[in-house]
Amino acid sequence: MAAVASRSSMVGALLRTATPSHRHLVLDFLQGLSRNELECLAEFQGSCVLEQEFSVACHPYRLMADFFDPSVSERWRNPDDRAHKMFIVLAYLDILQGSISIRFERRSFNNA
Repeated sequence: MAAVASRSSMVGALLRTATPSHRHLVLDFLQGLSRNELECLAEFQGSCVLEQEFSVACHPYRLMADFFDPSVSERWRNPDDRAHKMFIVLAYLDILQGSISIRFERRSFNNA
């Protein structure tokens, strides 16, 4: 029997992957997703965690090809669904990357 997570527990778990100061951006994104899309993100995030246990150089963007490979899982046989879910994961990763703090150094534009 498969365990079924509630929508709020999936949002909460995925929200914890964002930096605290940008969680509102991630929450806005997650609240607009369907349960099926949230399940896909949760599975992808889980696979990233598992891969990081065994690989020092694991990067989520590199993992996407294996995760969405239709020869590995029958759930990705439908190319339209696969493309849609890949877009969702890419958008999620983009939002997470945008939530990373970046420091800017002030420099003068004068070369004199």
